[in-house]
Amino acid sequence: MAYAGGAGLNTTKKCLEGTRTEILRDIMNWINDPDLAVPRILWLHGQAGRGKSAIAHTIASWVEDVGGLGSCFCFARDRQSEHREEKILMTIARDLAGRDQSFRRALADALSKDHTLKTTPDVIRQWQQLILKPL
Repeated sequence: MAYAGGAGLNTTKKCLEGTRTEILRDIMNWINDPDLAVPRILWLHGQAGRGKSAIAHTIASWVEDVGGLGSCFCFARDRQSEHREEKILMTIARDLAGRDQSFRRALADALSKDHTLKTTPDVIRQWQQLILKPL
């Protein structure tokens, strides 16, 4: 499966110690919220230079450190020619498979049944078959 190089965790891009503590605490509380009605995807957005990448890398590093299941995918203007947006769900699926053996088996099963999932431009199918069903 395609993988977007350079899209994942980079610990050198984490927030400086003691900065952005409120938003980091809010995100960690959201991650740990046991309420099944809480949305399970966080879309971090905002103006360029506001610290989105630092926040994402800090949270991703924390999730990895505590053994959580997750994926970090960051977009970068200087890499637009690589069409990484086309690889986002495959990259996330591979990250999850690398962290959880049962997810890996379920993903392998889905791909063995439908090899077109590796190349389809249909993000709805990819979301359903590469992420939701294996979870």
